[in-house]
Amino acid sequence: MKIRWKLLILLLVIALVPLIVGSFLNRTSMRRLGVQLASDRREILTKNARQHLQHIVDGYGEIITRDIEILELALIIQADGVEDRLAGKPPASPQLFFGEDYDKGDNLPSGMKASASLKRLGPDGKVVPIQVTYDQQVCVLVAGIDRKTVADDLACLSTMPKVYRSLHKSNAKRMSWQYTSLESGIHTSYPGHGGYPPDYDPRVRTWYTQAKEENALTWTLPAVDVSTRTVALSLAMPVHYPDGSFAGVTAIDVPLGSVFSELTLPGQWSDDTSSLLVFPGMKGDETEGKLVILTQKSYEGHGKDWRAPELKQYLESEDVDELKSLMADAVSGKSGVRKMRYKGKDALWAYGAGGAEKQFPIIIVPYEKIIAEAAGAEKYVLTQIAQGLRVAGIVMVSVVVVVVIVSFFISRRVTMPLVRLADAAERLAAGDYDAGVQIRTGDELQELGEIFNDMGPKLRQHADMQRSLAVAMEIQQQLLPSESPKIDGFDVAGTSIYCDETGGDYYDFIDLVDLGSGKLGIAVGDVTGHGIGAALLMASARGVLRSHAGRYGGDLSELFSVLNTHLVRDTGETRFMTLFYGVLDATKRSLMWTSAGHDPAIWLRRSMGKIEELPNTGMPLGILEGATFDSVKPVTLEAGDVVAIGTDGIWEAANSAGDMFGKDRMREVLSASAEKSAAEIHDAVVAAVNEFLGQTHQQDDITLVIIKAL
Repeated sequence: MKIRWKLLILLLVIALVPLIVGSFLNRTSMRRLGVQLASDRREILTKNARQHLQHIVDGYGEIITRDIEILELALIIQADGVEDRLAGKPPASPQLFFGEDYDKGDNLPSGMKASASLKRLGPDGKVVPIQVTYDQQVCVLVAGIDRKTVADDLACLSTMPKVYRSLHKSNAKRMSWQYTSLESGIHTSYPGHGGYPPDYDPRVRTWYTQAKEENALTWTLPAVDVSTRTVALSLAMPVHYPDGSFAGVTAIDVPLGSVFSELTLPGQWSDDTSSLLVFPGMKGDETEGKLVILTQKSYEGHGKDWRAPELKQYLESEDVDELKSLMADAVSGKSGVRKMRYKGKDALWAYGAGGAEKQFPIIIVPYEKIIAEAAGAEKYVLTQIAQGLRVAGIVMVSVVVVVVIVSFFISRRVTMPLVRLADAAERLAAGDYDAGVQIRTGDELQELGEIFNDMGPKLRQHADMQRSLAVAMEIQQQLLPSESPKIDGFDVAGTSIYCDETGGDYYDFIDLVDLGSGKLGIAVGDVTGHGIGAALLMASARGVLRSHAGRYGGDLSELFSVLNTHLVRDTGETRFMTLFYGVLDATKRSLMWTSAGHDPAIWLRRSMGKIEELPNTGMPLGILEGATFDSVKPVTLEAGDVVAIGTDGIWEAANSAGDMFGKDRMREVLSASAEKSAAEIHDAVVAAVNEFLGQTHQQDDITLVIIKAL
């Protein structure tokens, strides 16, 4: 069957079968899909909400813990300040400002201004700022207390503004009022302000009585502040006279707004979300087994009765068992997110890690808010499905007509270029690199034809390149020594193993007959990179070294200067060469060397049982014209000594795990095979490197020359 008929049948099957089957099944399956998508979306939204709430409540819990610790530390410092002053000698001329001074406007201290954060209801029912001063405190005496009888305590507390001010500067957002009340009927508050009722007695306030009774730092339930008429939290602790007797209570008010100031919720949740700070009830108390609310949004606002008792509300849920589990988690220091009922509706409760009798945050988000997006998405999907089904019916009829017409016209357009391509491919396979095809369809078939036409020249070029590389490799191999040299008293062996067809490593043995008998030049070099460029630079360096080695063989510093000058002029800025060159003297059994930035040769001193290095004496060649190279004193080689000169392709060889062979392994192989011949030592090192690499391809050229003294 011809391709055109196959194409027609294929197009009809592809187009008609899905449309026909879809006309019966699509409506039901798509509806199920819409419902499933909405369900999946609900799960994703719920999961994301859980994770997000967990993150928020954990972070917020850490902030609350931090703030509590800071406030408690501030209160301890404040209490220390009060006790220090009660223990000291009262000032001779204390500066005191009383409530009536602030109320009348007479004898006002400096710095009076309207507070941006401390406000109360004015006579007209509007909230107005309170006039305060951060330079002084206010002194208030309980009705019936004679100022003269408490003059000493007043004088002692007259310098407390300094302590208050220092603590307030670093905690302005965490505290509203700082105050101290003594059992003698004195009350001082910072910042200084007026507005105290005539019958105000701090000694009957809960924060005072609770701290006095427990004789420890305490947090009280929310209560109405006498100055702002807003609900605030208080932390208080007792203070004592030097003899240990009870003197009074010092305290700090914490505005509820500061508790939630760093809590940020997504905009779609914020309106209906409940943010609370709670603590577990104490054993033996009426609050036992309950979560007592310390702060919530409903507590905020002005105008409340300051005489009202502290607010005591409990957090409740219809899911009683879940609430008990939540409280157990929090008390044991675990945070989490639970789905529970709240005020008759499902909600996600995120709770922080608390502890026994410790506060922790709870964020409650209505579940309908979390899945609102999924509900809207479900409705939208079902609407779109209905519209899509109507369109699909129209499209099905149109597609049938179009497929039949188009298949007849495009089949020939597709098949003829393929026939021509097949013919040209047969000619190319037979070795005709000029085989080509002309296709003018203006589509992918034309692109395929153009790509095919480019294959012949590229294949010819590739074949030529392979032949050229083979010739280059053969030439470079001919530049390297074909056999090991013969020199009395020494056994010498070496080789270069390239990672590509050509490389940048170089080694050479030069018979220095011009310098006398029994002298052999030994060179090991490493050109940056590998490939043709490195091979050319290596060949250039070899030629210069061989042509000048006999002339400057006795002065290696001068020889390297000449070689460096040639390479600087021959190389660009991106290539250079390291080179170790030594002159082996059979008569003196010595080795004189100079090293241009090459890795130190390894000298195994067999008789002494240790390994030393022959360090480099200058910078790499080809970098800086005019560079100098130091000469070093020749070393004498004793029988059994081994000198190994290699390139970094040995110790930097890396296996599949990324570990390098390293010089320590090389030294171990040299020590283990030191009794063998130079060729056997050489082969042992190469074999160890290959075993270390395993299946990993060699990434750099490896060159190694072994000199063994006999």
